[in-house]
Amino acid sequence: MNSLVGQYINKLTTNNINDFALKNNIKLNEKELNVLLDVAKKHYPELLEGNSKEVEAYLKDHLTDENYEKVVNLYYEYQAKYQGYLK
Repeated sequence: MNSLVGQYINKLTTNNINDFALKNNIKLNEKELNVLLDVAKKHYPELLEGNSKEVEAYLKDHLTDENYEKVVNLYYEYQAKYQGYLK
């Protein structure tokens, strides 16, 4: 499963992230989009495994408080929804 996700992540762009964010009522600035793209590309294996604490700490320092809360809540929502497919 990780190889399929990895292939998708390699093609991911800030436009993809922005489109998804807007659909979920999250308005990100350019810096935040780049931070999330960087996190997705470098840390997706840990995030898929549920090891998100270090990433969350990093995001807390690089996103607005409102966007941090929305992004983290969305992560946990999708983690709960799809965890059975990722193991």
